[in-house]
Amino acid sequence: MKFILYLLLSYPFIILNAYCQTEKCVKGDCVNGNGTLSYSDGSKYEGQFKNGMKHGRGEFSSPDGRWYYGEFKQDKLHGKGTYKFPDGILYRGDYKDDKWDGHGEVIFPDGRKYEGELRGEKRHGQGIFTWKDGRKYVGSYNNDKMEGKGELTFPDGAKYEGDFKDSQFNGHGTFYYPDKRKYVGEFKDGYPEGIGTLLYPDGRKQEGKFSKGEYIKQ
Repeated sequence: MKFILYLLLSYPFIILNAYCQTEKCVKGDCVNGNGTLSYSDGSKYEGQFKNGMKHGRGEFSSPDGRWYYGEFKQDKLHGKGTYKFPDGILYRGDYKDDKWDGHGEVIFPDGRKYEGELRGEKRHGQGIFTWKDGRKYVGSYNNDKMEGKGELTFPDGAKYEGDFKDSQFNGHGTFYYPDKRKYVGEFKDGYPEGIGTLLYPDGRKQEGKFSKGEYIKQ
């Protein structure tokens, strides 16, 4: 049985300046102060300006449901902010040059949630990902994939602790089965593969080589 294969997190981000087309200052000071910009597509920005650019704290909204409130730097999302997409995805956290970068939280309308480190809008570093059905991953990410040390728990009581690569069990790890069996050893592409030991609740054990999750008699 293959244990795991998960979708990536990456979500296409539209930079506000390219998205909004032409702009007009309709209220206040849109050069150095507080003002309101109106865009030809119906979008609107209200907030702080410096040297004619969005700079400081502000709020952006668009007719299609996009909404952002937070910090800007020289016309870019930069600092702390909250962004809501038309499909219901919500991001709260750090921005750098218009991208998710730093520590943040991504909440999906289907119940999934990620909280942790991000780099260039991808999960990168330590993070926690939870699913609506009760699954939970705590561990390391690399370029939006589970990679390094981590722990994945399942709603039926199963649990894996160990090495991940390409969002699969790869390397050395321990898998705890719902029926109290435990496998300790090598994994490859989601399967027990290589040298390992399968321990049973009654004290029996199988030691040796495994292939695609199956014990090979020695």
